[in-house]
Amino acid sequence: METSYFLQSGLWWVLALVLVFPLAMLVLGEVLLRLQRRKQPMAAPIRILRKWILPALALFVLLVQVIRLPRTDGIVRISETLLWITLIYAALTLLNVILFEDAPEGSWQAKVPQLFRDLGRFVLVLIGSAIVLSTVWGLDLGGLLTALGVGSLVIGLALQDSLGNIFSGIALLFEQPFSLGDWIQVGEKQGKVIEINWRSVHLQTLDNDLLVVPNSELAKGTFTNFSRPNRMHVENVEIGFCCDDPPNKVKQVLKQAALSIEGVLQDPPPQIEITGYGDFSIKYRVRLFAPNFEVARAIHKEFNTRIWYAAKRYHLTMPYPIQSEAPYEPAIPTQEQQKTLNLQALRSLSGFAGLQPTVLQTILNRSEIRDYARHETVLEEGETLPGLYLILEGQAQLMVSDFSGHLQTIGILSAGEFFGEKASLLSDQTTDMTVRAAEDLRVLLINTDTLQTALEQSPRLVQELGEVMDIRRLANKAVYEVT
Repeated sequence: METSYFLQSGLWWVLALVLVFPLAMLVLGEVLLRLQRRKQPMAAPIRILRKWILPALALFVLLVQVIRLPRTDGIVRISETLLWITLIYAALTLLNVILFEDAPEGSWQAKVPQLFRDLGRFVLVLIGSAIVLSTVWGLDLGGLLTALGVGSLVIGLALQDSLGNIFSGIALLFEQPFSLGDWIQVGEKQGKVIEINWRSVHLQTLDNDLLVVPNSELAKGTFTNFSRPNRMHVENVEIGFCCDDPPNKVKQVLKQAALSIEGVLQDPPPQIEITGYGDFSIKYRVRLFAPNFEVARAIHKEFNTRIWYAAKRYHLTMPYPIQSEAPYEPAIPTQEQQKTLNLQALRSLSGFAGLQPTVLQTILNRSEIRDYARHETVLEEGETLPGLYLILEGQAQLMVSDFSGHLQTIGILSAGEFFGEKASLLSDQTTDMTVRAAEDLRVLLINTDTLQTALEQSPRLVQELGEVMDIRRLANKAVYEVT
């Protein structure tokens, strides 16, 4: 009867291994697949259960219950050790998911650094492994602890710097003076934090290089975080203008140039202040507010470019000391040559070609040349038209807003073409499109009064402006129909 009982008992274990184990693996596989698709944190302990615990349990059952090997056998002890260690690791992973995953922002769980959690889990696995070794293998924990103590002392002395970096990293992560994505400055180097590990912090510099900073250096030294206490960053630009330029006019021009740049915050608005009087100029400081450090760097570069064009348009002077008495030969056309070029551009329009030379010269004398930087807005939709813009150099991009408020391009104009034709109807006309410089742009602005005089003497110009107006009105209508 006893032999029959053991045979029957062993048969049940065989059936469990043959039927239950594959079925459990299949069910856990389906559950794991669904959790992974939903990106649920519970996928991690389920993966350990399916990949490690079930195979280790099946091996242990096969050796002990089917083959009937004694528990003291070496291969049985190995399988039992593997089973217990994987169980401990799975339990700690499950505890980590329950306590820390999806923790509310501001809670104590969210404030515990990932590195500290990993280190704590590693220590608990070591303690559990020591208990398993003592229970399964019968090892003396006292002797093992003594050996570990002496070994740890030797290892600690050999890895003093590395351990210092590890504990410095833990201290930094608890304090959290920066996080992934923050921009910091260490010494003379600035970079974006892209990795925080046990030994060091990795920064991606402005030159797109990798800078590795040991944790101990950050813990002992001083660094600046450009992303704290909030992401908003201020860029300071120093510039000088001639003492004859009215300060309030200069401030207005600088503020207008700053607000025309994409990324500059309007609240708080740019701040302009006089910082002093130099030998050649009045010194101004412009404070540009940007949503973050990366945008601020791009804004600074673009603002330095826009200042020159704004100064040209509003006849402001940025003086500089003369350092050489060598004769200066400008590469740009002289004033007389520029007048000739402007006259030729004006005559390129068929409507102006029939006007008397004296009338054309009068139009030029009363008109204004304006320069715009690439991507700079010349006209904003809804803005009052000051007159007709004739393109002398570069290209202009015509855009209109669709129903969603996004700008759609309806055309690109080149030298010899014009925009602002609605100014020919009446004064105080507003533009129904936005015009931006597709590249560096120079235009001749013919004011409304001068344009009206030209229209009275040139029916052909009236016809040409009307035709262009109709074409662009149809283009505007097409954008609304498409959207």
